[in-house]
Order: sequence, then C-alpha cells, then structure tokens
Amino acid sequence: MEGEVLRDDQWERIKPFVPGGRKGKRGPRSDGRLFIDALLWMARSGGRWRDLPERFGPFERAKKRYYRWIERGVLAKVFEAVAAEADLEWVMLDAT
Repeated sequence: MEGEVLRDDQWERIKPFVPGGRKGKRGPRSDGRLFIDALLWMARSGGRWRDLPERFGPFERAKKRYYRWIERGVLAKVFEAVAAEADLEWVMLDAT
C-alpha cells in the first residue's frame, strides 16, 4: 500500500475540507482519509469503480460518495487547497 496513502502532513492540509468524520453514537460516521486514498488509487491505476480493492470498502459506496462530493463542490475545494501549496518534489520536466 506504500505510495497509495496520504502522508499525515498532506492529510492535515485537506482535512478541513473533507465532510464527515464527526462522531456518531458508534464512532466516526465515515473515514474521509480512506476515501481520499481510494480516489488516489483510482487516479493512479486508471481502474474502474468495480476494480477498487476491498480494503477501501464496497465500491458502490465509494462511487456514490464520489458523485455526492462532486455535486457539493467538496473535491473542487480540496483541489484548490492542494494547488495553493503544490508539493513539487515529484515533478520531472522533460524538454522533448
């Protein structure tokens, strides 16, 4: 799972924009960090929702949350927060 998981500092930067995670009667209602990791897996692998590994939970739930976040503008806010302070350590420029 190395490389698929957000570092703690990355998570702290986007955590304020992620809904859910508030405690319910039986603990946190949702795990936003796990969902973000699932989205990163999807982006890196190019897989379909059905290909999402079981460790991220049922793909139907992730797919539903993804479209809900799109409608509510959550992902747009997360992208804006990440773009404001881009972590460019991994960028490689090629002049070709």
